[in-house]
Amino acid sequence: MTRLRRALEGIAQETPLVDNLAEGALRGYRRRRRTRRIVASAFTAAVVVAGGVLTAGALRPAAPVEVGSAGVQELPDLPEGAVGPAGRAYLVPCDYDRESKELDCSSSEWRLVTRSGKTYRLPRATAHADGDRVPVAISRDGRFLAFYDATAGAHVVRDLVSGPEVVSRVRVEPSKVGPGSMLVLSDDGRHLFFDPREGSAAPGLLVDVAGGKSEPVSGVYEAVSIKDGMLQLVRYIKTDHWLRPVSGKSGRPVLFDGAYIMFSEPAPDGARVVAVEHATMAKRVLSVLDAKKGKVLRRLTLDGLPKQGGLAGTGLWLSDSEVTVFFDAGKGGVRAYAVDVRSGRLRLLEKYTGAAELVALPGQAAGDGSF
Repeated sequence: MTRLRRALEGIAQETPLVDNLAEGALRGYRRRRRTRRIVASAFTAAVVVAGGVLTAGALRPAAPVEVGSAGVQELPDLPEGAVGPAGRAYLVPCDYDRESKELDCSSSEWRLVTRSGKTYRLPRATAHADGDRVPVAISRDGRFLAFYDATAGAHVVRDLVSGPEVVSRVRVEPSKVGPGSMLVLSDDGRHLFFDPREGSAAPGLLVDVAGGKSEPVSGVYEAVSIKDGMLQLVRYIKTDHWLRPVSGKSGRPVLFDGAYIMFSEPAPDGARVVAVEHATMAKRVLSVLDAKKGKVLRRLTLDGLPKQGGLAGTGLWLSDSEVTVFFDAGKGGVRAYAVDVRSGRLRLLEKYTGAAELVALPGQAAGDGSF
């Protein structure tokens, strides 16, 4: 169970649920977790928005490659040299044997789809640990790809635009890559944050891939992003938000008055984030927060969303005034909206329907959980 889900359950035990929608959201988090572990064919796409300043077109995922029409051996492995920036990576699901009720993950693997539409296998990228996926991560501009290579016993960062790769000198034994591990990659590909098991007390690891150095980060925190030289960390329930430089430990966590979840990355000004307060989640309220002072700048009621469903998460900032918010419309799939943080006005960016795969798009933390 990820730390976010555990936080949600802790909040539910401490305070009454607002209404059936909030209760349904909690059940949904638990249900998605169980579904991913038991029936691979029921995977729901874990959609995260590509980073930086984006257009709606940049959000559009590349056309999927059907497993039935292009088997594992029919696609080329990622070659050496330049292939161009990544559009997304996706995990081919495990096969589910209905008779034995067991998963066969022997043919499950990560694949990379470039912006130009070419698809490559990533055979060196470890895909599973004890039935849960081992994530890959992509930088905001799609230039860098990070993955764990069990054979090397380390993370690898590949420059997809110019070709070279760096194998981290910080060794991580395969046994340390547990179910629900998490990976965050910086824009320049130099730093990555590795959480061996989300929601556990095990400390995370901030790695300077180029310098070969690492330092532990308290396991009470979960990483959201590495942006502009700052590692963004969150502690849930009694919500701490910490923008910590990747070099040095200056600064300190900021405590918010309230239980917030679904944090965005920092705004371009570095001073604001958006999040959802659990107490107002069912009311579809987005909070704009001062990331440095721990204050609420404004609360926005999001009108114009589908009647059925609920808020599913936040993504990256599209500009200084617009941030991405995800809405789970149930059978209608997940929808990405641009929200104007001054007025609350919504702009539909994309609709994502359920898919038999897990997806990682550029720019945000990659882990076992959806949103």
